[in-house]
Amino acid sequence: MDKKTDNINIFDKSSDQEFTWQSKHIKYFLSLKNIGPTTLEKIINLNPDINLWNKNYFELILSNFNEVKDYLPDSIPSLENLDDEVVISFKDPRYPEAFKNMKKNKPLLLWFKGNLNLEKSIAVVGSRNIIPETGEIVDSFTKNASDNEFTIVSGLAKGVDERAHIAALNNNAKTVAILPSSLDNILPQSNRKLAFEILENGGLLLSEYEPGSPKVPHKGNYIARNRLQAGLSDAVFVAQTDITGVTMSTVKHTIDNQKKLIVYSSKNDFQEFKGNMYLTSELKEETDHKKILGLTDKQIIHLLNQKKIISDFVIKSKEEANSFNLNQIYEF
Repeated sequence: MDKKTDNINIFDKSSDQEFTWQSKHIKYFLSLKNIGPTTLEKIINLNPDINLWNKNYFELILSNFNEVKDYLPDSIPSLENLDDEVVISFKDPRYPEAFKNMKKNKPLLLWFKGNLNLEKSIAVVGSRNIIPETGEIVDSFTKNASDNEFTIVSGLAKGVDERAHIAALNNNAKTVAILPSSLDNILPQSNRKLAFEILENGGLLLSEYEPGSPKVPHKGNYIARNRLQAGLSDAVFVAQTDITGVTMSTVKHTIDNQKKLIVYSSKNDFQEFKGNMYLTSELKEETDHKKILGLTDKQIIHLLNQKKIISDFVIKSKEEANSFNLNQIYEF
């Protein structure tokens, strides 16, 4: 497990080093057992010059050194260069600013196709089993966001994601698809044409997984994808989710990254909207928020003390979705 390093350490020589890490080095370290993104980011910041690699240097400056020392290499092997035209690291000037500002677990390495020039953006997320009511809400909200020059972020999945991407394209807006698979394995296959249209319209495809990754993604990839949707966006709009839906993980990451949460509240008491109801109903101390959202005790206490409902904004109709003032998401 990762722990915070001390803010000041007399053995830290990072300020005397130039940055020489390349994408190939980051890829190599991420492949090592027990070296997660958080630990690797600490290592890179403490040892910016990979040419000066000496794992013993970290003994006095890396708080979890004893946990990872057996997995750190004694020397850096010869590594094949990665193509900068398709891969980007978190130290690259082209790396999206929103990812830089993620509160934790930012992506250190991304494969991409398309336009990395992103300004304001909003994620539109929800269930794969989309119902007609939700489809109309997604169309209205996405048109509103598109008319206000927001980039639409989603995950290319069937259902709400697919509908949001298509609505963005229909309104000539840029849209970003964040994938749970590699870029040479667009999933679902039924949306490969849609992925091509996203690129044709000046949009972007993003993945944390290099070409040649397993054709069947690990289940955890979908949760990881959801964290990036929240991280890349200025706000997240939840159109439809059951209370046990995967979309609830996107809500968690929205809270983790202190982004604004917008939720559709239907008049209909459908199972498909149970998650929406939870997010737009009065917070109750007896509800198991940890089980539903995976929040920490500290986060739960903060919510109970500071908010009446989890959602920051509630949209109750197609008309409200079409007229919602999106500038509110930038207000404190």
